[in-house]
Amino acid sequence: MLRRVREVVLATGITLVISLGLVLSASAEGGYPADYKPSKPAATGETNVLARFGSIVTYMNDKLSATGGKDSPLCYRNCLTAGMNDVLKCIETKSTYAGSESCEKDGAQKMSVCDPKCQ
Repeated sequence: MLRRVREVVLATGITLVISLGLVLSASAEGGYPADYKPSKPAATGETNVLARFGSIVTYMNDKLSATGGKDSPLCYRNCLTAGMNDVLKCIETKSTYAGSESCEKDGAQKMSVCDPKCQ
C-alpha cells in the first residue's frame, strides 16, 4: 500500500514538473506568449496606450480566425473576451504607454491559455 502511494506521488510530481515546463516554454522572452506580437513604442514622441489594446485585439482576432471565427465555441470566445476586457480595465488605470506594459502582458498570457476546444 505504501509503495503504491509513493508511486502515485512520484507520478503526480513528474506530471506537475512537466506541465510547469510546458507552461514556461510557451512564454516568449519578455513575458509574452510565443505567438504574440507585442505593441511597439513610436520611434519618436509618445505612443498612445491604445496601441497596447490594438495588439491584444489583433491577437484575439488571429486566434479566433485560426479556430473558425464566429463558428468557434462560445466558451472559447468568452475566454478570449475576458482577457481583452482585463486589458481595457487595466489601461484605464495605467493610462500611459510606458506604464501599461503589464496590462498587455497579463492579457496576452490569459488569452494564450484559452482552449479552443473548451476542455
